[in-house]
Amino acid sequence: MTRDELAAFDEAVVGSAATDHGVAPERLTDIVRTHQSNVRELPGVEDIVYEWRNYFHQDPLVGRTEGAYYLALPDHVWAEFTDDLGLSETESAALLAAHDAQARAAPSEAGVETERLDGDAALVLTRP
Repeated sequence: MTRDELAAFDEAVVGSAATDHGVAPERLTDIVRTHQSNVRELPGVEDIVYEWRNYFHQDPLVGRTEGAYYLALPDHVWAEFTDDLGLSETESAALLAAHDAQARAAPSEAGVETERLDGDAALVLTRP
């Protein structure tokens, strides 16, 4: 059975990021869902994490659970995603804030190295 795209996200975290950036919570929820869905479709969550772990000099995987990957990536990776989604600057900022807050709020079993999130952009991917 496939997990819901938003399974790794707490509704309150997404809602707070939306409010903080002046985006309707429903709109940000839709953006997060679309982003997660797009990653699942091309190239796939497991494949993209594997690719990034081999491509970047420093392993971007900073934590994981059975249901999610937590990554710290260079900002330019996010630029590609937000361009593809056709987001405004405000929506992009809200999306990145939601991912950052969710990575920092990850359950302890994820083992997230939060200090790594201070220099790179957080990205949370729900595992299918």
